[in-house]
Parts: sequence; structure tokens; C-alpha cells
Amino acid sequence: MMKKNIVYFSFILYSLYFVNPIKAQINLPIDFENEQISNDDIIHFNGGSGYVVYNPQIDNDNPSEYVGVVIRDGGDIWAGAYIELDSYLDFSTNTTLNMRVLSPYPGLMVKFKIEGDQGAFPSEPATERDSYTTKNNEWEILSWDFSGEPSNTYRKLVLMFDFGNVGDGTEDSTFYYDDIYQTDPSGGLSQMDLPVTFEDPSIYYVLTDFGGNGPSTILETVDGNYARVEKNNGAETWAGVTIGSGAGFLNNIPVTNTNTKMFVHVYVSGTTQTGIPIKLKIENSQDPTKSVETDTNTTVAGEWETMEFDFSNESEGTAALNTDFVFDMASIFFNFGSSGNQNIVYYFDNVSFGAPLSLDDNLLTSYKIYPNPFFDVINVFGIEGDETIIVNDILGKEIFKGIGVEKINLSVFEKGTYFLTLSKYGQSSTFRVIKK
Repeated sequence: MMKKNIVYFSFILYSLYFVNPIKAQINLPIDFENEQISNDDIIHFNGGSGYVVYNPQIDNDNPSEYVGVVIRDGGDIWAGAYIELDSYLDFSTNTTLNMRVLSPYPGLMVKFKIEGDQGAFPSEPATERDSYTTKNNEWEILSWDFSGEPSNTYRKLVLMFDFGNVGDGTEDSTFYYDDIYQTDPSGGLSQMDLPVTFEDPSIYYVLTDFGGNGPSTILETVDGNYARVEKNNGAETWAGVTIGSGAGFLNNIPVTNTNTKMFVHVYVSGTTQTGIPIKLKIENSQDPTKSVETDTNTTVAGEWETMEFDFSNESEGTAALNTDFVFDMASIFFNFGSSGNQNIVYYFDNVSFGAPLSLDDNLLTSYKIYPNPFFDVINVFGIEGDETIIVNDILGKEIFKGIGVEKINLSVFEKGTYFLTLSKYGQSSTFRVIKK
């Protein structure tokens, strides 16, 4: 162990001498090759240290010789490093920022913040998005959707790995990154619009977490698609998920003084509790000060229910509905005002305006998968004995299949993300699980 630590810290110390004598233009894409970025170009803050180093894991996923590293040691829960570009970011077409990441654990939040240049760091204007690692000591590509953000506004790239925790300076608080670039994630698909059913293959469906929420995913099953949301233990009390991207819906939400209701199908798993507050907020994607929000509470657990949100009844202490405003974006907040609980999972589907869609489209059953994340064994609560259970890895390869099994031992498999599907009578439910 001592030898390993000596090699590790020698490796980091070597990086201190990797300083580019000639200042190069810094613009996307960034790949750290050809002395594009020097140590002087990476600015540390609040307990984070950033350098250019040799790639500690050269493989097919990342054959680059040089990469960036952020080491977090004490300081604040938002410690990190940033790089300032010489040109402003352009989001007119390529709305998503991508980055290759090597993390010691799956399920860690990586907060990507972009800032303008008004004032000293932290500068204004600013906006941020969250993404989560899924692999253990393997290179992977994470993405952050900045749809709706203006071009020619931001040029600081602020990276906060394992946001929400304090680093300890060890390998567990050391994060490598490479290849920062922009893409158009829609692939030419149409922008999301109401009603949102997650079923139309011509629509680009996306969820955008904030406040430490997530990771939220859209589950695609043979019986239908729906959104799955986690409110993590470390999430803010106001954490939630935007239904779509920052660009909002294709068309405005047609709110009038007499037509003020939206509807969402909701399913709560992992608790028998009812009366859980759920907030729905609509706003103008270009001006977040133009918004209105309202609340309702769950009445059942372990089954779908139609939840009605009436914006003529605004949340206490918030602005009343102003129908002169243009609303084109919606966000949902589960258990608003309370801390997160990773054992409780929320599902939603069929987001509509004016009238609810049919509940018959939702086939989710009342299974509970725990613990999640897990180390070796997954427990399945709610098994009746004749369910088919299949576990696939992140590439879709089947690694387990059984009938009516309540305990699944995956100790021989690597850390990472897996998908567990339970099927019975032609209906199925799929759960995303993380092995630590």
C-alpha cells in the first residue's frame, strides 16, 4: 500500500511541472493533447486542485496520452476547478456539453457549471447541470444538456466532482477527465411538446435534473415508457426535474383564466406513505421570473394515480398566475420541502394540459428493489413466485435469469450500472440498479 501511495503522489507531483511555455487558444473541443491546456490554465477553488497529467488508464475507451485531473482535499462541498475559454459557447445547434470521465465510484454527481465573465469568479451570468457516473475506474462519457441557454454568454467551464461531499485527498477523491466537446443530442428528433407520453419515437424525450435530484431516467419497456425519478439523500429540499430540456416545449402551454389545470400520472414505490407533497411549476424558458407553481399530495402508494395541478391555486408564498406571461416549460418536484430518500422511487407519465390521459396506459407493479446501490445481493420485494427476472448490464447483455427469485447474488460481476426487469402476464417493470 505504501508503494502504491508513493507512485500515486509522485505521479501527481510530476504533473506540477507540466506547464505550457506558450499560451495557446483555449476553445472547444478540449483534449489536453499538443499542449492545448497547461496547469496555469486550470484554476483551483475551495479545496479542489486541478492539473494536466499523464493518462493513468490508456485503453480503447480513451487512448489519449494526457488528461485533466481534479483532486478534492477538504474545503467545501463544491470544491473543484475551472477552465476559461477564449471564445463564448455557442448553443444555437450543439446544445449539450460532453466530457470523458474516469471516476473511482459509480453514482457520483458531477456538476458542470458554465459562467460568463461579469465580475470575479464566481462570475455572472451562470447556470449549471448535473450528471452521474455509472462506472468504476472505467472511462465513460457524461453529458449535460444546456438547451435553451443563450449563445455568446458563457466561457468558464466549472467542474465540481462528487458535488455535495468533502474530499479527503485520496484516490477516492481523485477524478480524471478528458475530451470536452459539444453535440446535438436530439439526433434530428422533434422537440418535446404536450402531452408528454414518452411513447412517440419521433420525439426527443429528455429529463433535466437540478438541486441534486436524480439521476432521472426514461424507462423503455415492452409495455410502455415512463419516467423514473430518485431524490437522493443529499439532494436539496427543492430538488426536482424539468420535463424536457432548458429549451422548454415546442409550443406554449395554453393557460387562460378559465383553463388552468395540468395532469400527471404518478406512482410512488418504496414506501406506504401517502400525503407526499408534489409541486408542479411552469415558467418561461427565457425568463424564469415569469412562473407559477402549485402543489398537490399523493393519496395512494404502490399504484398509479392521476394528480391534478391547478395553477389558479398557487403555492403558498409564491406569485399568483399571470396569464399575460408565456409559459413553455414545466418542472416537477417530488416530496418538495423535505430531504431526499434514495429508497423511495417516483415514476411519472402522461403529462397533459386541460384534461387527463387514461391511467390504463400505466402498467407498473408494486415491486421494491433494495438496497440500491448494492454491494453483492439485490433483494426483490413483492415477488409472488412466478415472475421472470432478468438482469442486463449497461450494454444490454443478459447476466442473470430466474423465476420468482427474491434474492439475486451479483457478487462476481463488476461495479457499475445494471437493469433488472420483472415480467408477468405480459407486463414488465424495469429498475436501474447500481453495484458499488
